[in-house]
Amino acid sequence: MPELAPIPFARLNLEQVRERLLAAAAFGESLSPDQLEALAGKLSAGLNIYIEATQNSSRPAHTGRACLDFRGHRR
Repeated sequence: MPELAPIPFARLNLEQVRERLLAAAAFGESLSPDQLEALAGKLSAGLNIYIEATQNSSRPAHTGRACLDFRGHRR
């Protein structure tokens, strides 16, 4: 199987996480800490690829974490 370009790879990771979480919710399945950690790793990898692809190359990447609450404010 050929290696995917970064953006399609990120999209695939994010879609796999979404599908797995939806399936768990739909069938009332509990996910183990190890499963959640693996999903979090896929989510992080996908988001990091998007960040790198969309950031201006003259600006350094942010190394911290940021959360948006439901109102769109950074916490």
